[in-house]
Amino acid sequence: MKMFITASLGVLLVASLVAADQYHHAAPEYEHVAPAKQIPIVHSESYSSHDGSYKFAYESGNGITAQEEGFVKNAGSKDNEVQVAHGSYSYTDPHGVPVSLSYVADENGFQVQGSHVPTPPPVPKELIDAYAKAASQPQSHDEPEYAQPAQHGYSAYREQ
Repeated sequence: MKMFITASLGVLLVASLVAADQYHHAAPEYEHVAPAKQIPIVHSESYSSHDGSYKFAYESGNGITAQEEGFVKNAGSKDNEVQVAHGSYSYTDPHGVPVSLSYVADENGFQVQGSHVPTPPPVPKELIDAYAKAASQPQSHDEPEYAQPAQHGYSAYREQ
């Protein structure tokens, strides 16, 4: 009996190992890739003040530059206080094309300018003229008159 149990456990163990091997996935083999070339920062400056103003700028060894300045507009005015930032950055894209961008972020939102930033097509002159004409017309704020609903039911016959 002991031999049967031992043999059965051995068969179960072998079956378990075979089943586990079916679901075992070896780690993928990767090609050895050389570490990326480190790009030095050739210029860096940073300044911040307790009043919320700040400035930073940097330039990397591959020609990437960035700079930004910011301050609190209307400081101390609880309802009108706004953080303002303006800056720019530039780099050369993978195709060798220089890319430059400048921006302002303030109470009017984020406004960006750059030659590569998509812009909407110009508004047709006819549409501008139509808007100008509509804006020059006096506007009437009178409520339109609505017809009174017809009376139905017993009271409609009684009043006649």
